[in-house]
Amino acid sequence: VSEWIRGEMSSSFLKDCRFQVIHNGIDLDVFDVQADDKAVREKYNLGTKKIILGLASIWCKEKGWDDFVEMSGMLNEDEVIVMVGVSEEQMKRLPSNVVAIRRTENVRQLAELYSAATAFVNPTWQDNYPTVNLEAIACGTPVVTFATGGSVESIDETCGRIVPQKDVKALYEAVTEL
Repeated sequence: VSEWIRGEMSSSFLKDCRFQVIHNGIDLDVFDVQADDKAVREKYNLGTKKIILGLASIWCKEKGWDDFVEMSGMLNEDEVIVMVGVSEEQMKRLPSNVVAIRRTENVRQLAELYSAATAFVNPTWQDNYPTVNLEAIACGTPVVTFATGGSVESIDETCGRIVPQKDVKALYEAVTEL
């Protein structure tokens, strides 16, 4: 699903096979720019803060859990991190400037969160071609991601920033630049 994974396959025991990259797609009827973020801001009590959004089906170190916790210590008063996909146990361990959402009720609600965000941050340490990046971009939200795997393949200077892997300070600086 990515040039990166094709490269990995080409240097594996499968190197003599023929490969064709077919990127993941998303439903643009669902993921589009939402004009009004008032409902999202009220539902999660976000006020007028700049929203730094993160999303994972399961949060772990490799998906950037520790990176988000570290970045929370860098935030200004007018910024908040919103993390979707947080377990009940993880919610107890998050700093107060991180809003944890177990899961959204539907994909439309997810699109509304993307649209309300100032930036979508994908601090993944390994990924093939994440659809979350595509969804955020389709909703008009720039993406900041680590230079890792296929996560960079949908990002250019018009829709986000790519920073060195594991460099949380650069991650936050890219968010503030956007």
